[in-house]
Amino acid sequence: MKAPGMDGDHAPSTLAFLLSQVGIHASKRFAERIATINLNPPLFRVLNLIDAAEGTSQQAIGAAAEIPPSRMVALVDELEQRGLVERRPYPADRRVRALYVTRKGRQTLARGRKIAKDHEEELTRGMSAPDRKRLVELLQKMVDEQAIGRGVHPGLAKGGPAET
Repeated sequence: MKAPGMDGDHAPSTLAFLLSQVGIHASKRFAERIATINLNPPLFRVLNLIDAAEGTSQQAIGAAAEIPPSRMVALVDELEQRGLVERRPYPADRRVRALYVTRKGRQTLARGRKIAKDHEEELTRGMSAPDRKRLVELLQKMVDEQAIGRGVHPGLAKGGPAET
């Protein structure tokens, strides 16, 4: 006996279901891939943020990315313990610490970005470049309309699936 909906006569999948299905698959697969360089998605994201705003305070980077302060401290602590980032006194206020990516962090970041690029290519295999571009545009429009936050992964802020 076949399971309900498995006979080919079931209704087409909804957009929400397909987005969820692809999202869970993409998150799980990326976590597996980035783990090969001893990172997880939140650490990789924060390392990218620090690289983009090097010399900025931990608080400013966390606020811009909508990462709660306690979560940001824990992530930066871990990156620092691994030798990927360092805290230095902030020139304008010695009580504040500015974040910098170390040489080891840059090497790790380069490897992680290659993994991310390969991951995206695998996810969009079979799609033309214009189709991939259009898909990104449409998904970004959804993110903007839902006020999710550009570049903010809910798993970083709430301990969701990106935590794996």
